[in-house]
Amino acid sequence: MKDLLRLLSLYRRHVGWILLSMLVSLAATLANVGLMAVSGWFITAMAAAGLASITMNYFTPAAIIRGLAILRTGGRYVDRVIGHEATLRLLADTRAHLFGRMVPLAPAALDDLRSGDLLARLKADIDRLELTFLRLISPLAVALLTLAAVGLVLFLHDGWLATGVLAILVGCGLLAPALAAIAASGPGKALTAHSADLRRVIVDDLSGLLPLIATGAFSNHRDRLVDAMCLLVQDERRLARRAAFGQALGRLSGDLGLIVALAIGVPLVAAGRMAGPDLAMAALLSLSAAEVFMGLPAAFLGVSSTLASARRLFAILDRKPPVIDPANPTSLPAGRDLHLDDVTLRYPGSSRPALDGVSLDIPFGSHVALVGESGAGKSSIVTLLARIRDPSAGDVRLGGVALTELALVDVRRVVGVVSQKPHLFTLTLEENLRLGRPSATAGELAAAIEVAGLGDFVARLPQGLATPVGVAGTTLSGGEARRVAIARVLLLNPDILVLDEPGEGLDPETEAAVLDRVLDRMAGRTVILVTHAHAALHRMDRVVGLDSGCIVANRMPSAV
Repeated sequence: MKDLLRLLSLYRRHVGWILLSMLVSLAATLANVGLMAVSGWFITAMAAAGLASITMNYFTPAAIIRGLAILRTGGRYVDRVIGHEATLRLLADTRAHLFGRMVPLAPAALDDLRSGDLLARLKADIDRLELTFLRLISPLAVALLTLAAVGLVLFLHDGWLATGVLAILVGCGLLAPALAAIAASGPGKALTAHSADLRRVIVDDLSGLLPLIATGAFSNHRDRLVDAMCLLVQDERRLARRAAFGQALGRLSGDLGLIVALAIGVPLVAAGRMAGPDLAMAALLSLSAAEVFMGLPAAFLGVSSTLASARRLFAILDRKPPVIDPANPTSLPAGRDLHLDDVTLRYPGSSRPALDGVSLDIPFGSHVALVGESGAGKSSIVTLLARIRDPSAGDVRLGGVALTELALVDVRRVVGVVSQKPHLFTLTLEENLRLGRPSATAGELAAAIEVAGLGDFVARLPQGLATPVGVAGTTLSGGEARRVAIARVLLLNPDILVLDEPGEGLDPETEAAVLDRVLDRMAGRTVILVTHAHAALHRMDRVVGLDSGCIVANRMPSAV
């Protein structure tokens, strides 16, 4: 119940659309029920009048029947339009809200989730929330209000008649499907989990299709995919069976309601306490009221899977961002000196710190190399400088001001990072280069390309800068993608440039040439080179060695 209430709280912004949709749906449903009841009364009354050879006013009931028929038809059309408009607004708003909450979490607070899982939460889990309003809340509210109206009309004729019919309708149409749904909560939760697993497997296998084929592992992964699909189909089959049983009960409720109405109403007619046309009206009213239950069994069965999807969304919404933008940030200082003061960084779930009491001064304009084996703590320092994470203890200062006191946008404008695994979007080469600075001139773009050593490569492309790079840059080699990332950051013109393993995918000669041009471009500004190789170390002012999260060397490059 707590999860359901929290889910409904997301809909507060669209309460007007929700109420309007429910009102239109209620009007269309009452028009349909009323049409059946009034038609039955009118036909029976006309027959009775004919048998008794008396006249009656048939203009008013005929006009009511026509009006109810028009209201039913038009109301159902308007109900579909407004109901889906309200639902689509809810889904769009929820998806935007979730994505907005995910942005400050990325990448540090989402690194335990696969891209396929995130995609499933943004798409499938949010789409499943459609059940909450369009197929559960609105139909349930309309059903209860319709039952109240039917019960009131029947009560005006006889209390026992109203009690008997309502007992059947509520028992078979509401309680039995609800109990069946409670019993089916296990398959519903399994459906959500298996659906997410299937999407994750599909995304992973499609992303790694080439190595799967090259290594001969495709058949095994295909079998895994088939198994995941079979599990999903089994869950859907179990839910479909229960939904069919619930719908059968819903239809049975109308037939039983009709029988009860006749069983109680016929003696009333015989005793002269109810007119014959009124009995026909009560019988058809009981029969047609069962229509409001037709969609509820499937909706009840979908509650468990919907709530499971909601919990997956709440698990993202409840995560705390690894870094928080200060409410009142300090202005950027004039200085650009960097200072790490007794910094410790511990990743969640790790048994030992990635950085342990690191202190380091990097004056503005200096060129510093961070060297060490994998896992030494080099990339953890990059993470702190880019404010992807904040230190567990200690401070990182820029110009004497702690980075935590500065706006994130200011920090990332001053500190440009070429990450170890740069991402390229499914855009053209030029669009990838201009991501950080769309207003860059053609001359600035050409200069960045030349510094990154991409001039000859671009010249050989038939489409030049308009060449698509493919999904995640798959049409480029690793070295080309790395140089695109370097050129992209150079366009930002940062005061501090951090290069995390920039030589990956490059031969030693190309790596040395690119680093020389980058260092020349950054003359007078800070460059931090993170590497385990020795290219360009001779141009560094200092080489800082790290091991197991600690600084073990801090010397001139000539001493390396």
